This record gives sequence, structure tokens and C-alpha cells, in this order.
Amino acid sequence: FLCALAPRELDALYASSPWSALAVLRACDSIAKQIILRLAYVDDGADARECAKWCGDGASDARALERAMARLARLRVTTARGEGEDARVVANEAFANNLRRALERGFVNLDDGDGADAREDAGVAAKVPDRATLNAYAKAKWEDLLLTLTGASNAFSRPGAKVKGRLDAQALFRAAGLTTATTAALKKGGQKRLKNAGVTAEGFAFLLQTAQEQIWVLLTQYIRDSQKTSATSAISFLLRLTFQEPGRAYAMTGVLSDTEQDVVLDLTHLGLLYTFEVKKKFYYVPTLLASGLSGGFTGDDGDTKAAAAAAEGHIIVETNYRVYAYTSSAVEMEILRLFTRADYRLPNLYVGMLTRESVQNALRAGVDAEQIVGYIRAHAHKQVRRKKPSVPSTVCDQIRLWARDMERMEAEECVLYCDFPQAGTFYGAVVSEAEKRGALLWRDDASRRLTVRASAHDEMKAVVGALKQKLDAV
Repeated sequence: FLCALAPRELDALYASSPWSALAVLRACDSIAKQIILRLAYVDDGADARECAKWCGDGASDARALERAMARLARLRVTTARGEGEDARVVANEAFANNLRRALERGFVNLDDGDGADAREDAGVAAKVPDRATLNAYAKAKWEDLLLTLTGASNAFSRPGAKVKGRLDAQALFRAAGLTTATTAALKKGGQKRLKNAGVTAEGFAFLLQTAQEQIWVLLTQYIRDSQKTSATSAISFLLRLTFQEPGRAYAMTGVLSDTEQDVVLDLTHLGLLYTFEVKKKFYYVPTLLASGLSGGFTGDDGDTKAAAAAAEGHIIVETNYRVYAYTSSAVEMEILRLFTRADYRLPNLYVGMLTRESVQNALRAGVDAEQIVGYIRAHAHKQVRRKKPSVPSTVCDQIRLWARDMERMEAEECVLYCDFPQAGTFYGAVVSEAEKRGALLWRDDASRRLTVRASAHDEMKAVVGALKQKLDAV
């Protein structure tokens, strides 16, 4: 994403805070990190030939170095000066200054001691939710967002919702290509919901991704939608957020700019942050959803266990196309409703059926057959994963066959031409003219009928009229 920013925006980002430099360093591979750390303390840069000696002598090492140098150049972390024997590689001045600042301070007080970390205040610490409460808050917010995407909820758009911020979730979905229509006027019922929500193939793939991948998709679109004057501040704050500890309070009032405070409100809307007020000062607390936006995500033991439990899966598919999902998550149930017929739902169990109609409704909405197969395989219950395959082959094949059924014929608007004279060359002349213009779709010489594309009908009417006058004159 940063590679796509304009040079001026990248320079402004690197000059804004050390967090931007640290985020880029963390995301680089080992060779790029070595180059950055070596050049950060060399104001005049290094000889390009000397840089080539920082890796092994093998061809693969040379290619890896070339890729690393190219990536750093795209990020404007390094620039090349001079040519030939005088060529040198120089680090971006703002980037190098902020990186040195972070390294020399031991990653402490990087915000110039502005009091951003509020953990020393006992009154603030008392207002911070415990880990379980914070996780439940973030999960509920994120599930509301995904339910809004599927059309099962309007929690993010209903009038009078007690949610601060300026974020329009529906507009964000449309801008990211996840939906093609609003979900404000939804009808209840599985497939009608899908149709009205207008979930695209990208939207369905989005639902299948991990929470961290989903967050990054929405945040990159959010940054693109930001005004140019505020985009750099938004990116800088998001990168700083990736280094802040979940469950710890950080000050807003007197610390963050107006743009950054707007970003905090929007991220609170998404469940990435939790905000509260103490003595007329506002604070925010990062949730686990805000972790790992840069350089991957690793949780503590509890989070690892939760991820492992999710990886075990919850779906059992039988050879009679019956689907059982042992889950209490409303989001997971709604995802299944996108391509199954919902039969009944219990507090911790969803039972549905893969039918021709339900699958083809999902396919018409832009979902791919392989996406459906991949989803039920990826979320197969741990008991059925012991078998190979975990999902019956007959079910997977039938889903693909239902998809092929929709590709057997193609519908196109046309106009039927008929009632031609049984004798004469009038019918043959019209067919010939239609073929010349590429408008002929079908012909039946025995009954003297043909169809032409609706888009060519007006042109063909004039041609038919001219041919008729010509034959009448003869």
C-alpha cells in the first residue's frame, strides 16, 4: 500500500513520526533490514558496489539483494545518486533521522514525552475494561459490521444509533467493491437478503478472510477515501497504533490532532479502539483487532487458543447435502445462509441444505463455486477432518455442476422477425444483411424466421424497409 503513495506523501509520512520508519523496517525482509540499518548512520550513503558485498556471492543472493533494493527505492527509503563508479545509495534523510531517534531512545518516549501513554494515571487505569470485556466489545462491533455487509443487520446505519464518528460503513463497503447496492431496505429471508445486499464476489471472499485481513482491506479503502490533506495523518496514526499495546489507555485530548481524533472515532466505530472520558479528557484503548496491522499478527496464549479453536472448524457436510454448523456466531451462520437453505437454527447449531436454488442464487450474486467449496473445506469440523476428503466429493462436484448449468446458455435480448413471404428472395436478403452486420442470432429457414440482437433492431428495420421497397419496385 505504501508503495502506491506519491513521493511527496511518503516523504511527509516519514517526517511525521518515528512510527512510520519503524513500521516500514518491521515489514521488510532480512536483507532490506540490513541495508536500512547500515545506511541509517551514514549521511553520505554507501558505494553501490559496496552494497553488493553485503550479501553472499551466489546468483540467488544477488537477485534477493536486487529485489530488496528495488523495494526500498519504491518506498523512497533509499535513493540512488550518481552513475557508474560514482553511484551511491543514500537513505531518505527524514526516514533515517526518525529511525535513529527510535533506536537511540530504546523505543521509549518517541512522541517527545507528550504523555500519550496514560497508564500511570490511576483514575484512567480504573476505567480501562479488563481483557475479556474488551475482547467481547471488539468481537460484537466487528460482527455487527459483517452482519451489515451480509444484510442481516443494519446496526451501522439505523437512525439514532449511539455510535460516534463520521464513518459510513455502507459507503466503505461499496467503495471497496464488497457490495453493489445499499442494504437499507432489506427483506427477511436467506436468498432475498443476498440479492438485496448485493454482496459481490470480492465481498464473499472478504467474508472468508481472517479478521486481520478484513481490517486491512477496509482500512486501506478508508485511507484512499480520506482527503489528501488528512491521509498522511491517518496513515501515521494507524502505523503508530500497531506498536501500541492492546488493553492500555492512551490520551487523545491535547495529544492527537483533530484529524487523528476523527480517525480514533472511526476506528471506535469498527471496534478497533475503545474510548472513554476521565475529567473531561478523552482516552482510547486499542483492542486485539488493532494488533498486527503491520508486520503480521501474533497473540498471547489466550488469543492463540482462540485462533486454534477457530481453525478446528465447525461445519459438517453430509452426502445428502445437509449442512450442520456447530457455532453460536451470528456472522458464521449468515455466511452459510448466503449459499445454503436455512432449515432451522439453535443457539449453538445451524442446520441447512445445499440446494440447486440456494447455490445458484449465490453464483448469480458473483460468488464462485470454488469459493463455496473452499469455505466449507476450510471450516470443516475437526471430527470430519480426520477423513479424506473432509467434505464429500459428490457434494463438491455437484456444486461445480450447478455452476456449469448456469454457463450452458447465455441470454440476450433479441427481436423475432417472421411472416416472410413463402416465395421470393426477401427472407434470404434480410438474413444476409443481418449476418453482414453481426446482428443475426438465430435462423430457421424452414419456417422462415430469424432473430436479431435488440441493439441492432432499429438499424435492421431501416434495412428491411429498403429491401421491401426494392423488391416491390421490381
